[in-house]
Amino acid sequence: MAENKQEKYLRISKEIVDYVGGQDNIQGVAHCATRLRIVLTDNDLADMEKLENVDLVKGVFIAGNQLQLIFGAGLVNEVYEVFSRYTHTENMSLGDIKAQSAQKQNPIQTVIKSLSDVFIGIMPGILAAALLMGITGVLGKWDVVTNNETLYAINKLASIAANGIFSILPMAVCYSATKRYGGKPILGMIVGAIMLDSSLANAYSVGSGSVVPEVIRIFGLPIELVGFQGGIIIALMMGFVVAKLDIFFDKKVPDFIKLLLSPLCT
Repeated sequence: MAENKQEKYLRISKEIVDYVGGQDNIQGVAHCATRLRIVLTDNDLADMEKLENVDLVKGVFIAGNQLQLIFGAGLVNEVYEVFSRYTHTENMSLGDIKAQSAQKQNPIQTVIKSLSDVFIGIMPGILAAALLMGITGVLGKWDVVTNNETLYAINKLASIAANGIFSILPMAVCYSATKRYGGKPILGMIVGAIMLDSSLANAYSVGSGSVVPEVIRIFGLPIELVGFQGGIIIALMMGFVVAKLDIFFDKKVPDFIKLLLSPLCT
């Protein structure tokens, strides 16, 4: 007699538990769009070869200290429902198991993962802009484009679009970093915008010597009013600081004035 879906998923769940080293080796379970994600106490106990041969599994690998089994969109939701019930991990979220896997990382891995989380959010924009910049750069050298009014205009507009992300990159990084480290992203965006304020001398112009920045003094300390064009590391640091300040003031400021005073203090 052919087994129904629930029986099939239960059999698969039992096999996975056996092949990862048993129930006691499972710390957490969640899923994304296509993969079942499991955090194990000891990854070495997982039999990768047997897991790859489990029915419906299309691939197995370990990434970010998570065992990930590829089932595919839609199917993974059904398998997870049965698997999580079988392993008594129904109430865990993807964020929960990320936190579990982060506990197993050494300090260097934690820093690298943290930085990658910041840049992964803005990477699509950077890659798209870089590709568009390359295309417009090539087309700009073709006579058929430069000699045609419409083609030249289209290529010019595309070139402007390609440069957009790079002109606000510090603001994008500050926004993403603030979001990653637990603060309100809009505050990171505002601080990033301050770093690029038009009243500040352009960093590239100052570097080339074509502009002399205004210098102000605070307690005798000279400060050049220069923007942070290209200041990615500074933007990353500021995003971290903004997030921690936001978290701190949210805890300290009373609720009835928090909406106004907390972001102001940050």
